[in-house]
Amino acid sequence: MMDWKEHLILYVDDEFSNRLVFEQNFGPRFRVKSVASGEDALALLKDEQASAVVTDQRMPGMSGHELLQQVKTLYPDTVRIVITAYSDHDPILRAVNEGLVHRYLIKPWDRVELEAILRWATEVYVLGRQSSELQIRLMHNERLATLGSIGAAILHDLNQPLSHVAVNVERLAVLASSTEKAAELARAATKISQEDKRNLGDLAEELPEIVRDLRQSCQMMTELTSTLRQFIRPGAPETPATEPVPVIHYVFSVCRETAVRAQSKQVYDGPQSLPKVRISSMELMQILINLVSNANQALLNAKTRGGIVTVRANQTEDGQVRFVVSDNGPGMSEEVQQKAGTLFFSTKKEGTGLGLANCRRLVARAGGDLKIASVEGVGTNISFALPKA
Repeated sequence: MMDWKEHLILYVDDEFSNRLVFEQNFGPRFRVKSVASGEDALALLKDEQASAVVTDQRMPGMSGHELLQQVKTLYPDTVRIVITAYSDHDPILRAVNEGLVHRYLIKPWDRVELEAILRWATEVYVLGRQSSELQIRLMHNERLATLGSIGAAILHDLNQPLSHVAVNVERLAVLASSTEKAAELARAATKISQEDKRNLGDLAEELPEIVRDLRQSCQMMTELTSTLRQFIRPGAPETPATEPVPVIHYVFSVCRETAVRAQSKQVYDGPQSLPKVRISSMELMQILINLVSNANQALLNAKTRGGIVTVRANQTEDGQVRFVVSDNGPGMSEEVQQKAGTLFFSTKKEGTGLGLANCRRLVARAGGDLKIASVEGVGTNISFALPKA
């Protein structure tokens, strides 16, 4: 049986009262030491080995993030745990992506939960010293679990603003029906400037299309939150059926802003009618938005002028629908191509390494297979086939 007193738990917090509460709660069960700063923590770790470092995120001087960066480099076997405010999703996601955090806790922490985590951390530390490969697998699973719990929190917060947006879009649709008449009256008016007349004309022409895009965006987000809720509370799955062509055109509108910045063209090459595919519209949107956005981003980063992002779709002889997203950008090296699509690998500075991996997962779940073909200096093709509904 493990002696929990054999292994040091180091707690870092600039507030004395927090350190006192931590020591009183866990000192009787674990060997606990607490310090007031990241600098003090690093000084202590030079003399003593800790199975786990538990640190507050927001501290004067060295932040919890900066402390964990150094602990990861100097003491890679030590399990790293951060305590953060509920709203600090961005630094936690960044820390998870950089492999700095094994677990995170939301303030105020629960004693029973934290005690279980400290026991887990000590066990992982001991197992990791016996087998580094086992520790890597455990840490990989913890990163996925951390991302899942963050996702559940974001999902909860997303529902209210999404409902608000949907209600306002429907109101905008009602108002859009009157814009053409308003534009006609403006054209006949004499006390309205020519610029205002042009703006009203543009409003009458563009507003219906904007409303359609907003409705589809709300639908996509609603389906996305529903899918995430299925992960939290699984129910009976429905058999999906999606028309590909409208989704492709919608994806182009979503990715238009990046295409404009990259000065690239987005082109659909295929028939205007294709068989429905066995995947939800939300999942097909997720796949194509990731792939088209990545292609535009590659052209933007490479400053390629005259770049083209093409989505090809056609029905194959075996009854599937095949999609190919291609660009004439900088392409990938063989090394990058081999790693592309694996969890947490990204060539972008702010990338999470989840987009392409998620595309692989969604395609595979629908019964397809995603393939990457790229040549440096020539471009990239990413293809996948989906079964008919």
